[in-house]
Amino acid sequence: MSVHTHERPTPAPVGDPAPAAQAETAAPSVADVRDLSDAMRALFMQAKNRHRAMEKTPEHGRISVLFVLGKVGPMRASALAKEAGLDLSTVSRHLRTLEEEGYISKSADPDDKRAFQVGVTERGHDFVEQFWCERANTIRDALSAWPADDVRALTKLLDRFVRDTEGCI
Repeated sequence: MSVHTHERPTPAPVGDPAPAAQAETAAPSVADVRDLSDAMRALFMQAKNRHRAMEKTPEHGRISVLFVLGKVGPMRASALAKEAGLDLSTVSRHLRTLEEEGYISKSADPDDKRAFQVGVTERGHDFVEQFWCERANTIRDALSAWPADDVRALTKLLDRFVRDTEGCI
């Protein structure tokens, strides 16, 4: 199997070079966007690999269900299954375990008293918060050599990137 590298030709300058201020506001070149795409692909692969590793743990499905409930709020099991991308029988099994562990509770659905909805308990919220704090601390440690201004700038730019590329990728 051979590995191919795709080198991009450097575009030849056209006319006089632009002043520095003008160059900073110029639209990105195709090469710039390709470099960004490569960096994003690496980020996505890293996230996908982390997700695959987590999928191998027995609590993965329960954690996914708990995160969706924590983010969206109380809902019926069928809506939760759709939101989590899981089948209803799998979600029902996870809900039984999460209820036994005290992470979720059932209550009557306000729209249909015959049905029930599930929501995260205080213990469940604490678990989700602890998980995200541990994740944030791990990332913070990895970025310890970065100035805080760089982290804030990256955050702002990623938020802008997500908004501006909605629907085109």
